[in-house]
Amino acid sequence: MKKQLFAVVVGAALAFPLFAQAEGAYIGANVGRSELKLSDEEGSIKKSDTGYKAYAGYDFTQNFGAEAGYVDFGKLTQNDGVAKLEVKNHAFYVAATGTLPLNEQFSLFAKAGVAQNRTKINFSVLNLRDSESKNKTSAIFGIGAAYNINKNLSAVAEYENFGKVASEDGTKLKADLLSIGLRYKF
Repeated sequence: MKKQLFAVVVGAALAFPLFAQAEGAYIGANVGRSELKLSDEEGSIKKSDTGYKAYAGYDFTQNFGAEAGYVDFGKLTQNDGVAKLEVKNHAFYVAATGTLPLNEQFSLFAKAGVAQNRTKINFSVLNLRDSESKNKTSAIFGIGAAYNINKNLSAVAEYENFGKVASEDGTKLKADLLSIGLRYKF
């Protein structure tokens, strides 16, 4: 799956100059509140942090398209004075998009797809440290709204749920992102 996702991202990057010539292609960047929730049989830790994403897409029709992007969820930190836990997560995703134009300025959209997540866990107790990285593929879905400022520029607000981005031995990490940003359509 890693090779397939890498091939999709590289293919999208190489095709980007072609997309720039085609009507319907867009790029965007969002920033907002990410939430990471780590849970196991003993309880859960939930942490909000600043998250951001950069993405590119193509609208095949007025209602259907595709999008690929990168999301950084920030980090979750737990420190009790003796032990420290730090969890960082980011993801590459590919999704199909659906758009419902309400009028010339406003539209609603939804997306569903797949993400390749990478989670890095750092744990330290006194002077002992351990670190490991995990990869997991997960389904994503999102909903949002766009306001067309002009023909090319839109302001967007969206919520995306990336589900379980990491899991091992009864421990699960879930991630989502609530963000606003700008989208430029060629």
